[in-house]
Amino acid sequence: MKRKILVPRISSWLGMSLALLTAASLLTARQTQAQAQTQTQAQAAAPSRHVQTWHNTLPSRLISAHVSDGVLTVDGMVGKIDLNYQIDRTGFLYFFEPGVGTAVVSLSPLAGAEKISDGINGVRLAFTVEGHSFELSGARPLLSRHKNKQKADIYVRLDTATVALSRFPQMGYGNTTESPYAWPLSAPEPVTSVKYVVTPPPMPRNLLPRTEDTAYALPSSGR
Repeated sequence: MKRKILVPRISSWLGMSLALLTAASLLTARQTQAQAQTQTQAQAAAPSRHVQTWHNTLPSRLISAHVSDGVLTVDGMVGKIDLNYQIDRTGFLYFFEPGVGTAVVSLSPLAGAEKISDGINGVRLAFTVEGHSFELSGARPLLSRHKNKQKADIYVRLDTATVALSRFPQMGYGNTTESPYAWPLSAPEPVTSVKYVVTPPPMPRNLLPRTEDTAYALPSSGR
């Protein structure tokens, strides 16, 4: 009689064990699938750095500008004068301030950038980024090379990894949103036919455009 009772009990125990193993396997498979799906969604929600920025890739809208006798002002202080550029179908403008970084300006939406409505208005390009104001003004409308266009929205992103690029403010332009940036030489002002002009004394070198980037360490706090 005991053998007849033991066999059904063993069968019942084996059946329950198999059911538990099957349920555990299904639960593990579902958890693995859920984790993989969550990871995929997280990666899609957080775009990679290569997706966010262009490097040597032109945006949809290019900049053609004429900077004539331009003055670059940062936080109300004159940083550069006598800026003369013929910018033809370029992706981005660059504005550098020591200790702040490089502001990358585009006419097209730029990942991580702030939109500035009418950032370009006639002879003036102005914007504020992370509490610092930048302004470029010239003797003629900046967008004079764009027919019948005086105003334009701009997109500005601040690259804080270049705070020690130079000791003085700079302006440049090029086709990359990542360092190193291009700082082309400012063309000399055209010679006029006016005679008997008194030549003023030369301007300080630190106010004139710079074309050579040097690594510069910010002064320590004395510690």
